[in-house]
Amino acid sequence: MLFLLLSFHLVLMASAVRGANGVSVLEETLLSVAAPFLKVAARASGGVASVWHGWVDLRGVELENRRLRAEVGTLRLDARAAEEARQEAQRLRDLLELKDEGGRRAVAARVIARGGSGASRVVLLGGGSGQGIARNQSVITPAGVVGRVIEAAPGVAKVQTLLDPNSGAAALIQRTRVQGILVGEGEDSCRLDFVSGLARVEVGDVVVTSGLDDIHPKGVILGVVSEVGEVKGLTRYVKVRPEVDFQKLEEVLVLTTNAPPAAGTP
Repeated sequence: MLFLLLSFHLVLMASAVRGANGVSVLEETLLSVAAPFLKVAARASGGVASVWHGWVDLRGVELENRRLRAEVGTLRLDARAAEEARQEAQRLRDLLELKDEGGRRAVAARVIARGGSGASRVVLLGGGSGQGIARNQSVITPAGVVGRVIEAAPGVAKVQTLLDPNSGAAALIQRTRVQGILVGEGEDSCRLDFVSGLARVEVGDVVVTSGLDDIHPKGVILGVVSEVGEVKGLTRYVKVRPEVDFQKLEEVLVLTTNAPPAAGTP
């Protein structure tokens, strides 16, 4: 008890005694002892505050980045849609020009399905008899002949392409006027049948319609000679690469009827 009373008395005396700077000896001692701990605590609290503010800032940056990425994705989708619309408009303009130049009544139709194993031997169009489409009408694109209509219903039409082995189009070689029948080989090529072994045929010759089948108008491109085989018997094998890319076919032009003759035409 005496020790406690003496200690308490010393504390009172220390609190009453003031140094040269006006601060009590007790307060100065306590501050000297606590100063290192206060510095450490201040650094720790400053570090925690800095980390907290940094995390808040990074969180804000992350949210902003997410927003910007979403906006960029939307812009990319819009750009792709605009490019697709531009390409479709260009294809339709090409079909319109082809229709105006052909001198025939024609109907534009969209390809809605493809059939056949391994190649687009048959395609379905999103237009039919309700639009004036009927059997044995020529189907073309700006690149060349696609084939002919073999069936037509009110809302759909089936087209037999040049690749179909059962197809046939009256053709001639543009350079030499050698005639034949273009028949499909089922994959990505055709052959020109009934070409004489004496005929002049070279790789790169352009093959066009002759108009003798009363289906395709004369002079429309069918393809290009890609191979000239040996003579067998009286004929020569001639392989033709169609100009139309059937795997990328999207819109076509169906020639419905011949254009009426101009006034004064016999």
